[in-house]
Amino acid sequence: MQYFDDIDRALAATTLGELTGIASQVSGRHGFNHSAYAARLRSRPGSGRPNYHSFNDFAPEWGRTYEVLDDDRIADRDARVLHVRAGMPSTAWNVDGRVGFTERMIGQLAGGILRSAGEHGITSGITVPVGAPGLSWSFMTFTTDATKDLRDLLPTLPSLTYFASCLHVAMARLQGWDEKRPDLSQREIEVLHWAAVGKSSWEMSMIIGVSERTVNFHLYQAARKLDVKGRRAACARATALGLIHP
Repeated sequence: MQYFDDIDRALAATTLGELTGIASQVSGRHGFNHSAYAARLRSRPGSGRPNYHSFNDFAPEWGRTYEVLDDDRIADRDARVLHVRAGMPSTAWNVDGRVGFTERMIGQLAGGILRSAGEHGITSGITVPVGAPGLSWSFMTFTTDATKDLRDLLPTLPSLTYFASCLHVAMARLQGWDEKRPDLSQREIEVLHWAAVGKSSWEMSMIIGVSERTVNFHLYQAARKLDVKGRRAACARATALGLIHP
């Protein structure tokens, strides 16, 4: 069955471009013209990694309505994000302002973006919340210009809700979100940073204000948590995981 082949291809995708293409194909097979994905990860202080990710196959002007969600001030007022944060299920909507399965306030707030969608030739669509560990919020949207009747869209909700969850798993793998990150203490991160820039244990003891023996203890503990042996390997692993930035 084509649908399950598409799921398998998404889960096995090796590049973001490939995954975006699969999303567009699945969208088309379900009667939609375009699709988009957006995700805000929970902040990881000091990780140095972006925590907002999105892609879409819209024309640039409408595609920017997803890109700007990187700004929390905009996202906090966006009906799509609020729908997800409220714990609502997958929903269908149209440019006349009808939104199924959401809170009344969110449905009212959605009026502005739905009118704007109509100006860009979009008549209706579905929004699918995605839930997974490490997410602040995430969703996929599928849009069409072929109907305004929400009843035409409801049969697509189950299969595209499952597809969206599988696509997110693939995104997490491609972006490295699912990689286990050890819980290093601030002191362990500090000594790894100084070790990575070439400081000796004695130099670190002078910088930090602890004994050389204590420095070596923190290096040992960090290496143990990172499942490596030696300070060089610990520094390399911590850098790869975004825990330190030499």
